[in-house]
This record gives sequence, C-alpha cells and structure tokens, in this order.
Amino acid sequence: MNPVTETRAYDVPDGSMSSSARAPRRRPPRASAESFERLYAASPDPWRYDSSEYERGKYAATLAALDGRAYRRALEVGCSIGAFTELLADHCAALTALDFSARAVGLARARLSAHTHVSLEASFPEQAPAGEWDLVVCSEVLYYLDPSALEAATGWLRERLRAGATVLTVDWRGPTTTEPHDGDEVHDLLRAQLADWHALEGRQPGYRLDRFDGDGS
Repeated sequence: MNPVTETRAYDVPDGSMSSSARAPRRRPPRASAESFERLYAASPDPWRYDSSEYERGKYAATLAALDGRAYRRALEVGCSIGAFTELLADHCAALTALDFSARAVGLARARLSAHTHVSLEASFPEQAPAGEWDLVVCSEVLYYLDPSALEAATGWLRERLRAGATVLTVDWRGPTTTEPHDGDEVHDLLRAQLADWHALEGRQPGYRLDRFDGDGS
C-alpha cells in the first residue's frame, strides 16, 4: 500500500475496482527489500498503523473473522512494526511473524519483547519457516509479489489448507502504481484457486478479507 495514499483507502467506492472494470496495465516490478528499508528509515510507522482509522477498523474485522478461535501455532506474513501481531498474539500459543524489512522486524521485536511466545524474522513470503501451521495470516503483503511469486505463494497456501490450516488474507482495494497487483486481483485469484476451502468473505470499500478453512484432506 502506498503510504501517501493510505489515509483515503476507506473512501474507495465499493465495486469500483472489480475485475471487469480494471483496464490492462503494465505491471511494475516487485519492490526490493531496500525500498522498504528506506521507508522505515524515514518513518518508524510509514503507514500509520498505530493511528489510522482504516487500520483500526481492519484489525478489528480481521480478529472478528477468526470467530474467537485459539490457535496452537500461527504464522503472520507481513507483520511490519507488529501492530496487528500484538493483537493476534493473544489468540495463539505460538506465533511467528515475518516481514520484508529487517528494520521493521527490529521495531516489532522491541514492541513485542514481553510476548515470549512470539518470534520475529526478516524474510520474504516465499521463505516461510518450515513446520506445520494452524493459522496463516497474510495482511497487505501478497500484492507486493510478482506473478510467479504470487503463484508460488498460492500453491504454498493450498498445501497448508490441505494439511488443515486456516488461511486469512486481507488486502487494500485502492489503486496501485508501485505494486505488481492490486488487492482485488489478489483476492479474485485466491477465490478461484482456493475455492474448495473458502469459508468467509468480508468485503469493505477499503479492503477485502477472505478466510479459507482447511479440511486436513
């Protein structure tokens, strides 16, 4: 999400970015880790996670989508400075959180220092730690992936669902100029590729939320 335009995310008219309405565009390259380091060097909270009305509402909806469940082992992909990680930690016996930016992970680690069951790693999404997960949360991260990486990530999520995990994805729906995809593209793809496990949709003017429940098949 562009940190400059984020504050208008909740003003986007619902349905204005449907698949049929989007014009073809040249996809920008995947953002580098260095670009995220520069953002966090300029501001410790470039997307205003701790003060944005949009973020507060999205976090509440994301937690509500878990239906009060508790998870033994969870993975959060794209944790940034740990604002949502701090909330998610209360629902997990063990939580591993990843982010592109080592600087962001350092900020999250300081924030979550009292949460001994939370571990944080600087890692790209396709380098998820080995092991089985009961819950995988991907929030505002999948649209940063180039097409081949997004395809690989979708395949990885499919394997987690087959093993019985819950997958929760949340993405901004606003226009993008620096990311390879927008949120609607990502969620249209996930709904098509992971249709057998789709359990919940929470579509808002500013973001899309989808939950997929694995069946252990």
